[in-house]
Amino acid sequence: MTAPFEKEQHQRSWMRILAAVLIGLVGSVIIWVTTPYVNYVVLQESSIAGSYLPVGALFLILIVVLLVNPLLRRLIPNFALQKSELAIIFGMLLVASVLPGQGLLRMLPYSLANVPYAASESRRVVQAYEEMNLPPGLFPGKIAYMDVPAASDYFIRELPAGQPVPWKAWLSPLLYWGSFLTFGWLMVIGLAQIVLPQWRDNEHLPFPLLNIQQSLIEGPNKGRIFASLFRKRSFWTAVALVFMLHLLVGLNTYLPTRVPKIPLSWDINDLFSEGIFRYLPWYIGYSKIYFIFVGVTFFMPSRIGFSIWFFQILYAGYRVVGMAYTPPYHWLTITDHRTGAMWAVAAVVLWLGRAHWKRVFGSIFRTPTDEADKRNRKAAIMFLLGCAGMLWWLWQVVHVPWPWAVFLVAFAFVVSLIITRIVAEPGMVFVRLHFWYQISFIKLVPIAWLSLPVLYFARVIAVLFAMGSRVSCATMATHAVGLDREASPRRQWRFSLLLVGLLMVGLVICGGTHLWANYHHSASYDGRERPLNIGGSYLFIHGHSEMVNFREGRVSRPSYNQWAHLGFGAAVAGVLEWLCLRTPLWPLHPVGLLMVDTYYANIAWVSVFIGWLAKILVLRYGGAHFYRAARPFFIGLIMGEIFAAAFWALEPVVRILMDVPYKVIQIQPY
Repeated sequence: MTAPFEKEQHQRSWMRILAAVLIGLVGSVIIWVTTPYVNYVVLQESSIAGSYLPVGALFLILIVVLLVNPLLRRLIPNFALQKSELAIIFGMLLVASVLPGQGLLRMLPYSLANVPYAASESRRVVQAYEEMNLPPGLFPGKIAYMDVPAASDYFIRELPAGQPVPWKAWLSPLLYWGSFLTFGWLMVIGLAQIVLPQWRDNEHLPFPLLNIQQSLIEGPNKGRIFASLFRKRSFWTAVALVFMLHLLVGLNTYLPTRVPKIPLSWDINDLFSEGIFRYLPWYIGYSKIYFIFVGVTFFMPSRIGFSIWFFQILYAGYRVVGMAYTPPYHWLTITDHRTGAMWAVAAVVLWLGRAHWKRVFGSIFRTPTDEADKRNRKAAIMFLLGCAGMLWWLWQVVHVPWPWAVFLVAFAFVVSLIITRIVAEPGMVFVRLHFWYQISFIKLVPIAWLSLPVLYFARVIAVLFAMGSRVSCATMATHAVGLDREASPRRQWRFSLLLVGLLMVGLVICGGTHLWANYHHSASYDGRERPLNIGGSYLFIHGHSEMVNFREGRVSRPSYNQWAHLGFGAAVAGVLEWLCLRTPLWPLHPVGLLMVDTYYANIAWVSVFIGWLAKILVLRYGGAHFYRAARPFFIGLIMGEIFAAAFWALEPVVRILMDVPYKVIQIQPY
């Protein structure tokens, strides 16, 4: 009797897992199909899949948690989704949000389509492409002087009425770029499986966003319909407060004389117009309160929150001193400091986990002793397979010399490692490594060491990985695998394979949606007479002038000592890491330097300061007990802004269906 019973239980378990996968796939398709339209056709300044707490994924999982699952528990309890199944759904939604993000399909199709279009205007650019001898199917049409392929022309200007979308022109780019992206996904998802146990179990990183995500899918206590978080009055108070504030802001935009304006931003830069204060950067005088940053900062380690806003003020002083007293001031030196810091922090992170990395890669050459060892072995093979595939693609397919191909793969790895570390420690919701200047230092080497493919594909890697760090696959996969803390190593490995397959399916669905939208809309519905994604379409062609200059024996280099500033950033980050490891009382963390003067740090530092100050006051005057009691309130601040962002993303869609004019209400950073 026992064996049939166990077999039946096993079958039920697999049926529930399959149901969760199907629900996750449906939600992923919704994200892939709606995001291109909401981001470009409807709003042009919105992103429902552009952060590490993506609006679309959270909105869909909250529908399941707050509406679907309570009904199932009340009506047919045996069909209610358990935490492990919710983790599968939520993890799939998080990873699905990678594809519409910056660096990938939010930019890549537009850049590829614009290359033949823009190159056709210059004979020298066409000659540079011919010299690179790239595969003819890399772009949706042949690159030729004064000859624009129809697939590119109609993509930029809009398809004539009644003409079909030129799908065949995109099949070859799908195969070429899809193979490279698949190798990259193998590398970063393997990386996620490697770093998660090291950072969570050995180094005990806080993982603020992962903890927030896990709290949303917690199961209820016995006899309850909702989890404890959703029964907290403080949580719903914060949700209602933030949602109502944003509702009033939006209604004031439509009805300025009837609805009072609730100011959440200010601009006092006019006060800094004289003396040395006129050199202050714009973010000192202008700011806006983002409750999502306030809420997340409450869960950050205090010295990380302090470091983020402190470095913003410190480098504002650096700018003032540089412009007023030591001209010429070169603003790119700050980027060099960040870049040097990135390499130093990566070295420290790898050094701290050296024993774990040795154990993981050593498992390839020995017989596994347990499930964790088997998982490590498979993760190492996945990681190495991805690295080898990327190396092969760069070296053999697009003719990047193999030493440079190794360097570019290493750069992609370091960027993925660092952005995942930044989200694992501070929990920044919106963050991105500066995409092009992070790798521009390759031009410091002798010109004889460079080649056209090196310059061109350095930019490509910077777009796909550094710019793509806005929503990194490595980071999302780490959170997706970590959602179910009780999952066995075998189940984690199988889920990782599922994520790779999910991304491959999504590449076709989401990519096809982007193509369909762009071929049928030359401008968005909000009346802006410009291409749907003018920024994304210019990413690759920005390198055309560099290609022409290189063919003529010229490479642009900074007029200052860039190596010195790179070394300075690395030295400062290394010292800060050492001090953080030496004493928990040391107040500065290198993450502040990694993020300083980036767009998201510039707009978030005041909100981070408010959240940091709130945490300090709660701990000082209320202690640990009051801090734990305040957690639902600050999660409510985050969810209130998520609900508001979802509402003001859906509201214009309803107005379009009703043929009523609408306005853009921007809730989250673009």
